[in-house]
Amino acid sequence: MVSRLEAFGLSALVLYFAYHAFAGEKGLGRWSDAQLELEDRQAELAVLDTEISRLRTDIRRLTPGSVDPDYVEALARDKLAFVYPNEIVLITPERSVAK
Repeated sequence: MVSRLEAFGLSALVLYFAYHAFAGEKGLGRWSDAQLELEDRQAELAVLDTEISRLRTDIRRLTPGSVDPDYVEALARDKLAFVYPNEIVLITPERSVAK
């Protein structure tokens, strides 16, 4: 037969481990938070992978020996405001992006 002191000690030990299993540093509450954080990081990684893929394509298009002249022209027009003689340029106000 188990004495009351032993039963109390065993109950306290079970309660201690049960508390830490649910509310401890690595308990179920923290695990669910970690799952949400993991989902956020995976979404961020997907966006970055898409950006990396786009940049690799741009690099391939600008690599010496295989330069895409249409892409170079588009970059010159966009970044350097390049225009051909006798072209008419219409300047419009830039639209601000609502955030």
